[in-house]
Parts: sequence; structure tokens; C-alpha cells
Amino acid sequence: MFDTIKKWAYLSLVNLLIVSILGVILRYKGAFYMPLLDYKFLLHSHSHFAFSGWVTTILFTCFVYLIPFRKTYVYQFWLNQVASFGMLISFAIQGYGAVSIAFSALSVVFSYWFAFSYWRDIRALNFPPLVKSCLRLALVFLVISSIGPFMLAFGKGNMVLYNNAIYFYLHFQYNGWFTFGAMALFFWAAPRFHIYLAPNFSKVFVILMGIACVPAYCLSTLWSHPPGWVYTLAGAAGLIQLAALVFLILAVPVKKNLHLLWVLASVAFIIKIVLQVLTLVTPLGRFAYGFRPVVVGYLHLVVLGFVSFLIVGFLILNKLMKADKVGLAIFITGVIANEVILGVQCMIGYFWGSGTPMAVYWLLGAGVVMMTGIGTMVIKGRSYQTKAFH
Repeated sequence: MFDTIKKWAYLSLVNLLIVSILGVILRYKGAFYMPLLDYKFLLHSHSHFAFSGWVTTILFTCFVYLIPFRKTYVYQFWLNQVASFGMLISFAIQGYGAVSIAFSALSVVFSYWFAFSYWRDIRALNFPPLVKSCLRLALVFLVISSIGPFMLAFGKGNMVLYNNAIYFYLHFQYNGWFTFGAMALFFWAAPRFHIYLAPNFSKVFVILMGIACVPAYCLSTLWSHPPGWVYTLAGAAGLIQLAALVFLILAVPVKKNLHLLWVLASVAFIIKIVLQVLTLVTPLGRFAYGFRPVVVGYLHLVVLGFVSFLIVGFLILNKLMKADKVGLAIFITGVIANEVILGVQCMIGYFWGSGTPMAVYWLLGAGVVMMTGIGTMVIKGRSYQTKAFH
């Protein structure tokens, strides 16, 4: 079983490399002339494969690692890979079309099957209550997020409904499935690596985050000038998340031996919560949803800075992935550079009305650095996986 999980973890990392290659192509196309590829099609391919091929695949792999292995999960893994690569290719060729939608539907089938199987399997297992709660919340929000794509069918011709359907999917993936999945792994691994959390503060943190997740979707709809009660719910959700953040800080001790990736993930999580709450400030909220670098910066902050850093740290600590210091250092440098450049671009845009034209070249450079770091980890990790492939 351990060798199979190592193999899946390595294949997930290969998928992340593919995501980074697509990201570099997108950045290159934004900086230079490249007529052969449709930018929107490639963007859809990049984003769908990042969600399904990287984050969902690696969360699935880590979740299965926590429980007794069953053959069912082998079928589910490969079903997800078929759906992921199907979306990768079909979205790049046709954008939203019959084939890409079919593979998207197959991905939804996988998520329902996995959520049902895993929920049933963990029911009788003796997980700490905090871990089991996070696992269950992650599965619930994974299923709920699938409503978003179905809502798109009813949103055609209505820009507000269409965009809010997209934000519905993004919210429950990022702030539900991704966030609670990553937290489950952290709470499971922490005591095994001598990170002792204050149990009461940790419990309150999870409860508050769980309560806030559904109404926090309202934060994503403020761009459309909704009714007053939506602002009220959004404000309440923002305050609850801030309170949860305080309890998390109180729960996690400051330790010198805390893995660097987990430190960086914690910083990214704090910034994530603060940025969400700042959208309640009307001028900032309108700017955030109207200026593309803000959205791109936030999405990459969550996927790379929070979720990916935390999960890669989990994999390394549990010896599911080789701790290649050179590759990690390059990858971390690229992620930080990407976020800093986008942050500077946002500040210039907010105070002076537009970003700097040089940003596209800087972001291309940061993308190349990230891709190089991931590629180095893939190459160095190949020998580590030799046993798993036999």
C-alpha cells in the first residue's frame, strides 16, 4: 500500500509540473505573440487540470494514506486521472464543448463516488474527532461545489448568475474542499511530528471555519451589488473567519522545528483570510473583482502558497516524497516572486489606475522559476519512486 501511495504522490507531482508548464505558456502568450494557441481555451485547461489533476489528486492520495487500503480507491484514482487528462486535452482544443463537458461530468462522478466511499470507510475508524470533522467537512464541500457547474446551464444570458455560479464552484473548492482537506492532514500529522496543539482552541477554530464556510460564499457575490442581507451574511462570515484565525494562532505553538513549508502555508492562510475580509470594504471589494491580478494572485496564493506548501510538507514528513532541497528552494522562490509581483501590480493598479506593462515579463520569469523547481523535484524524485513502480 505504501508503495502505491508513493507512486500516486509522484504522479500527482508530475501533474503539478504539467500545470506549471501550461502556466508558463499562458504567461509567454501574455508577453509575446503566439497565435497557435487560444488563450481562453488554454486557461480553462490550466485551471481545470490544476484543480483535478493536482489538488484533488494529491488530496485523494493523502486521504487514502490515512486509512486501510481498499481496491476501490485504485479504480477511483485512475478514473480521476482519465477525467483530469480528458479535461486537460479537450479544454485546450475546444474550450467549453461537448467533449470537455463530458470529462467534467466524469470528474463529478468521481467526486461523488469517492466522497461516499471515504465517508463510509472513516465512520468506524478511530480518528481524533478534529481530524474526522475536517475530513467530513472537506467531503461535504467537495460535493456541494459540484452544484456550481450545473448552475452554469441556467446562467447563460445572465452575467450575474453565470459569474456567481463560477464563484460558487471556486468558493466551495478553495474554501471548502481544499481548505478543510489540508487542515485534516495538518491536524492528523501534527502530533506525529511533536507539534502539540491546544485542543480547545483547535476545536473552536474548526467549528468557526465550518460555520463560516457557507455564508462566506456571499463575499464572492458582493461585486454584483446584492441585497442588504447578503452584505450582512458576508460581514458575519468575515468576522467569524477572523475570530477563527485568532483561535488557530492560539492553538498552534511557535516551534523552531516546524517545517518551513508549513510556516509558509500558515502565512499564506493568514493572508488569505485577511484578503477575504478586506473585500467587505466596498472600494477594495469592487477593485478586487474588477482588476484581474487580484483574483489571479488570490487563487495562486491559496493553491500554491497554502494548499500546495502544506501538502508537500505533509508528503515529505511522511516520506511519501523526496525532500529535494534545491528543487524546493527554487519552487518556493518562484511562488513568493509570483505573489510579490502580483501584489505590487495590484497596489500600482489601485493607487494609479493601471498596472505596470513590465509585469507580464516578470510574471513569466516567476513562472519559469516555479516550473524549474517542480521539474527538479520530479527528476530527483524519480529514483525515490523506483521501488513503487515495481
